[in-house]
Amino acid sequence: MTSPVTLNSDALALLHLLDQDQPGSFAKLIRLFAADAPALLSRIELAHERRDPAEVKHAAHFLRSSALALGATDLAEAALRVEHLDPEHFGAGPAELKLAQLRVALRDALLSLLEQTPAL
Repeated sequence: MTSPVTLNSDALALLHLLDQDQPGSFAKLIRLFAADAPALLSRIELAHERRDPAEVKHAAHFLRSSALALGATDLAEAALRVEHLDPEHFGAGPAELKLAQLRVALRDALLSLLEQTPAL
């Protein structure tokens, strides 16, 4: 079992302020992220298998941006490492390790975000 993920408190505070102004918006953002993030991970993995660096970069960048917006900094850092993978390393150990780290970071971020979310 991994240690709990710490979400960026400033990002969470902004999201809670948004939720005060527009009730339910925080939960809606989390639901959207929870629906989209696994698909982005799949795009990254498929692009990696196909040796398509442009698609890996694009999908990882989108995942990183979404993670940062929700305060999931560990996920954002893992996505950044994948975003900047050297195409020559696709299919090799270092790239596989970074993809594995991204999978774990995504799982941990989703669990932490869902714990922070008012009744979905």
